[in-house]
Formats: sequence, C-alpha cells, structure tokens
Amino acid sequence: MVTPSPNRIERTGDDTPAATLYGYVWRMSGGHQAGLSLVAIVVAALSMAPLELQRRIVNDAIGGSDVRLLAILGVLYLAVMLLEAGLKFFLHLYQGWVGESAIRYTRLHLARLNAEHRRAEATPDDNGGGRAVSIIGGEVEKLGGFVGESVSEPLVSAGTLIAILGYMLVMEPLLALISLCFLAPQAIAAPLIQRLVNRLVERRVGLLRDMGEQVAAETGQESGQQSSGGDYGPSLESIYRNRIKIYFWKFAGKGATNLMNNLASLSALVVGGYLVTRGETTLGVVVAFVSGFDRLVDPSRQLLTFYRIMEQTRVQHRMIARWM
Repeated sequence: MVTPSPNRIERTGDDTPAATLYGYVWRMSGGHQAGLSLVAIVVAALSMAPLELQRRIVNDAIGGSDVRLLAILGVLYLAVMLLEAGLKFFLHLYQGWVGESAIRYTRLHLARLNAEHRRAEATPDDNGGGRAVSIIGGEVEKLGGFVGESVSEPLVSAGTLIAILGYMLVMEPLLALISLCFLAPQAIAAPLIQRLVNRLVERRVGLLRDMGEQVAAETGQESGQQSSGGDYGPSLESIYRNRIKIYFWKFAGKGATNLMNNLASLSALVVGGYLVTRGETTLGVVVAFVSGFDRLVDPSRQLLTFYRIMEQTRVQHRMIARWM
C-alpha cells in the first residue's frame, strides 16, 4: 500500500504556541480545511436523498403497484448509498492525513524544544523528563488528531441535522415539531455536563503528568540516582477516582441522549400513525420520518461527542502551551 507524504507545514519563525486551539488548527492545516469542508457539505446534502426516495418508494411505487418505478427508485437509492459511503471514506482518510501530519510536526517541534531546554537548564535533580514523555506521547496524539476533524466533522454532523430536519419541517411541520421537543433538551444538557467533565479532564492530565515525573524520578536514570522504591498508591488512587467520575458523567449524558432519540422516533410513529388514520398524511411520510429520526441519532451523537472532544482538547492545548 502506497502512503502519501505528510503535509508540509511551514514554520512560523518563533517557538511561541498558538494562542487558541483553532489558531493551532489553522497553523497546522491552513487551506486543507476548505477542502475538508467542501466534502463535508456534499456528504451532509446527500442525507436528504434517502428520505425522499423512501417516501416515493412507499407512496408511488408500492402504493401504485408500479414495479418499473420501484426498480428505478431502488437503483437510485443504491447509487446514493454508494456515493455517500465513498465520500465518507475519502473524508475520513483526508481527516486522518491532516491530523497525523499535525501530530508528526508537533512532536518534532516539542521534542526539539525539550532537548534545547534540558541542555540549557538541566540540573542533577531535574526530573522533568517524565512530564515531557507524557506530553510528547499521548497528549500530542489527541491534540494533533483533533486538527483533521476540527471543522469538517461538526460540519457533516450539523449539516446532516439541518438537512434532515429541514426536510421534515417541509413535509409535515406538526409531526416534526412534536418530535423535536424530545431532541431540544440535549442542546441544553450537553454543555452543562461538559463543564463538569472539563474540570475532571484537566485534573486527570495534571495527575498523569505528576505520575510520569514520579516514575522518571524513581527509575534513577538521571545523574546515576538510585531508585528509592516510591509508593505510587496515592497517585494511582487519585487517577482511578478521577476516571470513574468522568465515566459517570460521560455515560449519564449518553444514556439521556439515547432515551431522547428513542422517544423522538416513538412520537413520530405514534403521532404519524394517528394522522394517517385520519387521512391527514401518508404512510410514506411516516416511514420517512421514522427513518429520518433513526438517521438523526448518529449525527446528533457525533456532534455531542465532537463538542466533548473539542472542550477536552482545548484543555490539553492550554496545558501544553503552558508547559512550553
């Protein structure tokens, strides 16, 4: 398999960190965000096509017993699915290439800075190596990986939500508004939960860095020091309890989101079925709505996940910048 060369990232001429997370994103990717955004917009726009094709298959082809139309619409549906899958595959590869290029550049840059600092300032009791390993290893992986998804990922998710919800509002406003009542609370609850998680994540990063420094000191590899066999119990206990708290809030938010999404689908089925019995809408519209809310689950979950990752990455960027 032939792999592409990493993106050529021009140096700025100084070693100061970017002031903001998205300042770092622009420095690492620049114009590639426009290309990623263009593909993301096309993917989002395609999300409406399956709903309309489902409606026409049920109402026009099946309802009219038109086998020829059914075959044509089925082929069109398959073509849309293949095109959407192909574009998503390309988008993910493009995101990965941009992100890995940023990780490579940032690791080289921080490793060079760390080497220069240690040559200039290292002392016999300098144990900063553990912190440097933690930052250049795991923390940069998450920070650089965010670059590829920083614009295109929310654009795909938000664009898909807007496209599907817009289609629903045009087709059957009442049914769409009733179902949306179960989706709106997610937009309110997510930021509140995320603030709690952010504080826990910042605390966790600090604990892991301290643990890295403690391990580096205990190895006794610098200046011929001997290991004192320190006790890691308190550090590990703090990391463990911090992680459990993160799990609690993370999965509580996910559970609430899944419940609201399921209630939205149920409301579309029940209310839509009632409207069909009264002759106020068609079965094809109800099928499209139920399918539409199923298709809303992934982008809404991805948007909330992206928000969590963005806030956590913002914390990591701030802490890495502070370390520099």
